[in-house]
Amino acid sequence: MVKAAGAVLRKIWRQICRQIFREIRTLTLPVPACPQGQVSGAVPGVLKLPPDLHPAKPEPCLAGAPELQSLIRQILLRLSKYDNFGRGAAVIERLGALVGDLPASANHHHSEPNGLLRHSLEVGLKMVEEVDKQLATHAELDPSADVSEVSPDAPQWQYLCFLAGVGHDLGKLFDMDLRAGDQRWSPLHETHAEFLQRVKVEPVLRWDEDRVRGGHAQLSPWLMHHLLTPADVRFIGVERLPQLAAGLTGAHAGEQPTPMARLVRKLDQESVEQAAPEWLNKRPDSKVNQFVRGLRCLISEGGLSVNTPGAPVYVTNDKAAIVVPRRVGAVRHYLKQEKLRLPNNHCLYDLLAQAEVVQADGDRQCVKKIRVPGKHGPVELSAVIFNQETIIPQQILPTLPRVTFEIVPEEPKPVVVVANSAEGEPTPAAELLG
Repeated sequence: MVKAAGAVLRKIWRQICRQIFREIRTLTLPVPACPQGQVSGAVPGVLKLPPDLHPAKPEPCLAGAPELQSLIRQILLRLSKYDNFGRGAAVIERLGALVGDLPASANHHHSEPNGLLRHSLEVGLKMVEEVDKQLATHAELDPSADVSEVSPDAPQWQYLCFLAGVGHDLGKLFDMDLRAGDQRWSPLHETHAEFLQRVKVEPVLRWDEDRVRGGHAQLSPWLMHHLLTPADVRFIGVERLPQLAAGLTGAHAGEQPTPMARLVRKLDQESVEQAAPEWLNKRPDSKVNQFVRGLRCLISEGGLSVNTPGAPVYVTNDKAAIVVPRRVGAVRHYLKQEKLRLPNNHCLYDLLAQAEVVQADGDRQCVKKIRVPGKHGPVELSAVIFNQETIIPQQILPTLPRVTFEIVPEEPKPVVVVANSAEGEPTPAAELLG
C-alpha cells in the first residue's frame, strides 16, 4: 500500500517537474502519426451576454461557445446577489482563455469540444447554488436581518466556492499533449488562447497514456494563477487560500478531504451523472453501447435464448429482463473475441444506470428480483430490466414463446433510529459557513 502510494506521488512529481522545466518551443518528442483524442479547432470568437443582465458590469468574452450562454447567465445572476458579478465575469473570461475548446476527458464525460469549460462552469454554478442555500437558511433564522449581518463574509465564501468549482479540473490540462507541428503547449506558461495566437495553425490533442486516475487534482492549484489576480486574493483573504487549495486537491483524492473538497466532489459527480445519458448513449465505443451491442448480437444469433425454460432473457410487453450475473459473462466472452473488455459487474451496472438504459432506483441500484415460471412453480431470479426495443431485435418478436415475468416488489428498508443523535448532520456547505 505504501509502495503504491509512493509510486503515485513520484509520478505526479515528475509531471510537475516536466511542466516547469520543459522547453516551450523546441521539442524533441515526435508528433504521433495517428494521434488519438479530440481534434482542437477552436476559432476565437465572442460570447456576449444579454445587455439587460447587468449593464453596468463588463461582459465575459469567451472562445466561441454560444451554447454556454444560458449557463453563464445563471452563474452571474447568482454571483450578483453578493456583488460578485464583475469578479465572476472576469474569471469566466480568463477560464475560457485558459481551457479553450478542450474536452474534459478522452472518452468519458464531457468529451466533446468545450467539454472542460462546460463541466467547470456546471460545477461552479452548483457550488454557488449550494452556498446560497445555506446562506438563505441562516437568513431565515432572522428574517428581519440583512444577509451580510447573518454572514458578514458571505461574498468571500460565495466567490471562494465558485473558484473551487471552476478550477477543480484544471489539472487535466497537464494530462493533455497539445501540439502544433513541433511546438507543444505548456499550460503552466500560457493559456490555450495564447498558444493558438502564437502557433497560428490548428493543433492536435493527444491524451497522456500514463496519466494517473484522479492525479490531476493535485495539479489544479498550479494553474489557478491564470484565473486569480492580486485583487482577487485581497478580496478572498490570504488566510482562505489554503482552504481553496485543499478544496482543489481533495476533490478527487485524499482520505480526509476538507468540507469544501467533499462538496466539490459531490457536485462534480452530479455534473458527470447529468451528462452521462448523452455521452454514454451517443458514443458507439462506450462500454454501455458495447454491452448492448453484444447482447443484441447474442440474442439475434441464438446465443442467448428468450422466453424458454431456464432462459437468460425474458420479454414481457415493452420490458426485457437479462438474468445476472451469469449472462454478463456470456457477453464478456463474445466481446473478448473483438479484444474489447467490459468493466467489472458493479461498475457495469452503475454505467447502465447512469445511461438510463435500465430501470434503477434513486440510488442507481438496477439489479432487480423477477419472478418467472419454472418446472416446479415460480422461480425468483436477479436481473436488470431494459426497454424491450433496446436489446431485442424486432424481427424475432413474433417467434417468441408467450412467457411472462414480473418484477418482485422490494421490501422497505428498515429505519434505524439512534438514541440521543443530532437532528441531522451538517452538509459540507453548512460546515464551510460554520
